[in-house]
Amino acid sequence: MKRALLSVAAAASIGGCSANAPADAANEDESPTATPAAADPAPPPAGPSLSAKVSPLTGAVSGLRTRVTDMGTIIDLPADALFEYDKAVLTPAAEVELRKATEMIRRSPSGAIRVIGHTDSKGDEAYNQRLSEARAKTVADWLREQVGVRQREFLVSGRGETAPIAPNESAAGGDDSAGRAKNRRVELVVPTTGSRSSAPAG
Repeated sequence: MKRALLSVAAAASIGGCSANAPADAANEDESPTATPAAADPAPPPAGPSLSAKVSPLTGAVSGLRTRVTDMGTIIDLPADALFEYDKAVLTPAAEVELRKATEMIRRSPSGAIRVIGHTDSKGDEAYNQRLSEARAKTVADWLREQVGVRQREFLVSGRGETAPIAPNESAAGGDDSAGRAKNRRVELVVPTTGSRSSAPAG
């Protein structure tokens, strides 16, 4: 009789263990599912914070027309955005363009900044030469007052109408107003690594 009772008790205890086993197993099965959900919530925020650091820098120089040469990076500042027609005094709106250029200069390697004025071919050649020089000097004077830039060396020159980057006249011989507008500019040659930016202006 005792043996019969012991057998019943043993069977009951084994049944109890097996009844609890699925519940424990179910709990173990849920934990891996729960772990991935909580595992890596960190990476998504990393993206936005990274772009927040980069976007102000890219925004500071957006809209600048640039060309890379062996002399450095050339920033083309349209004269029409800086000066009134036939003038060498900066307009109030000029500061927007100049501040973008200033940011690029701040982040460039050390070396001289070349400031070169250009005009279109309308008018007297000697007059255009003087105007290009005056405009380049005005831009350089403004840059010399800016924090983080004023310690740089500025090599100032004018090319007048001698170095156009677009046609002043159409193929038919008429006026090309869009081409002339591109030629009226002040170029800033900003050093890049390995450039010959310290060469004399010319």
